[in-house]
Amino acid sequence: MRKHSWNVIQKKKTFGAALILLSGLLVLALTGCSNSKDGSSSKNDSIVVATKGFAESDILANALKLLVDQDTDLKTSIKTLDNNLLWAAIDNGEVDTYVEYTGTALLNILKEQPIYDPQQAYESVVKLLKDRNKIDVLDPIGFNDTYAFVIRKETADKLGITNVSQLSEKSGELVFGTNAEFLKREDTWPLVEKVYNPKFKEQKTIQEAGLAYQAIGQGLIDVMVAYSTDSKIADKDLIALEDDKHVFVPYYAVPVVRESTLADHPELKDVLNKLKGSITDAEMQQLNGEVELKQRPALDVAKEWLTSKGLL
Repeated sequence: MRKHSWNVIQKKKTFGAALILLSGLLVLALTGCSNSKDGSSSKNDSIVVATKGFAESDILANALKLLVDQDTDLKTSIKTLDNNLLWAAIDNGEVDTYVEYTGTALLNILKEQPIYDPQQAYESVVKLLKDRNKIDVLDPIGFNDTYAFVIRKETADKLGITNVSQLSEKSGELVFGTNAEFLKREDTWPLVEKVYNPKFKEQKTIQEAGLAYQAIGQGLIDVMVAYSTDSKIADKDLIALEDDKHVFVPYYAVPVVRESTLADHPELKDVLNKLKGSITDAEMQQLNGEVELKQRPALDVAKEWLTSKGLL
């Protein structure tokens, strides 16, 4: 009887020990696979890079991925999300890093008032995203994807125009075409008139960007408005003029990274900051053209560009 009881006790001890061991392993497994509520997961070797799904964003996302793949042991993947989903994803830890624009961060994410000085806008975005969202903003990549007055290169060379102040001085000789939205928005044409005071010979309303490019190509207008890194600018032998008095909100491209991701992988800061000051507006036009006009894969374009800069 005592022997039987001892065997039962031993079996219970063995079973209990096994149960404890199994429970411990289960806890470890769950801990390794799950994230905390704030996204500050246990250290892992995976990084998610996001893109907004247009050519420029795709190129930059692939550039980030290529640098991380080359310079770290981390595994990377790219996720495509629109703005609203992307902001939520980086906030909750589904995304670790992507390239944002200072103007977008300031106005759309942080809901702040416009800041027109590029350095002040950058510094404000750095501080506020850190304080409110626990997101670190790294060094600007170099280009500014904002509104720009665009003119035929031939006309600019003839009249000696490189910036909007010079354009305004010569505006009486030129025909300007743009859409109704640009003319009505408080942060665009009204500010241009107040700061630069151009007096164009004629002003035409052209709703579609494609039609505006056709019109300037045919000489029906001399000046139009486009985004400064639009691939069609270089393709059609046009130039984007410098906004020398900073009338447009700056949209400088900057890598952003979750604070918790950098805490786990501090090496990422130096790796991603290799892009600092590496792309001008004109270079971004060319890169966008490779994807948009020549239909090349964004990965190939990013790899070729990084190699040309000695970064790969």
